[in-house]
Amino acid sequence: MRISSSQYHETAIRNIQTSSAKYSQLSVQMATNERITKPSDDPLGSVLVLRLDSELTSLEQYGKNMELVTYTLSQQETQLSSINNLLLSVQSLVTAAADASYGEDELKAMANELAVLMPGIADLLNAKDGNGNHLFAGSEIDQQPFIKDVTGQYIYQGDSLVRKVAVSSNTLVDANIVGSDLVPGATFLNDLQDYVALLQAPPAAGVGTESRAMLDKLSATLGNTTAAITKIGGIVSSLESLEFTNTDIALFTENLRDDLTAVHYPSAYIEMNNALASYESTLKVYSSVSQLSLFSQL
Repeated sequence: MRISSSQYHETAIRNIQTSSAKYSQLSVQMATNERITKPSDDPLGSVLVLRLDSELTSLEQYGKNMELVTYTLSQQETQLSSINNLLLSVQSLVTAAADASYGEDELKAMANELAVLMPGIADLLNAKDGNGNHLFAGSEIDQQPFIKDVTGQYIYQGDSLVRKVAVSSNTLVDANIVGSDLVPGATFLNDLQDYVALLQAPPAAGVGTESRAMLDKLSATLGNTTAAITKIGGIVSSLESLEFTNTDIALFTENLRDDLTAVHYPSAYIEMNNALASYESTLKVYSSVSQLSLFSQL
């Protein structure tokens, strides 16, 4: 079979270009320690790397979500613990008021103490976070959840939305406690307010019956706040465990990604030298043959 001069030149140039491109590719890979510098280097590997990068991005976002949830719940837990302390103080006073041995002056003194404690409970229920958002207002974070209406009665103007936040590929956690679960309808605040007014002008028969009813309401509210604190503790504890799991997954994923993309230097070095040798030998032969002509043989 005869090979024309043009065919020979095209083949030789193509071989030179191929060897040169291979050498350059390997040089870049060794310099960057990245085996896959473009999808064509390893199509399947490129797809796997993209998936692994996506998983790492998701894990990073889950970590940020956990930090935000922990921060919010920890702030709420602090406020709830303070509310519980005030409720226990109120409970102590109401228990004493239920004793029929206390006279009018003692009951009025208790009313004065309760008149200080009650607004403190409302203030804590209206607490804000560091960004000025109300902690117990549900999604209505920009408005105070517990306010007094024109009649002087407390009302709840937040909502009951409990935010769900993803902290892993298949796990959602509650990110907040809502005021409507702590003091449904603000009824307890109004009942306590009425009770204080009663003690300020106690009837001659005493306030034993009203105090025992108030103790039941206190017990229910304490149950709500204590349950919320317990719930927060469980969520935060689970997030701490999940954080370790996500960290392990991220480390495994990063190592797998590195294994796919990292250059195997001994093999790459041999391939680069082979590419260089091929380039140089092809170039030398092409240069020598290009100088030959029929006239030089005559």
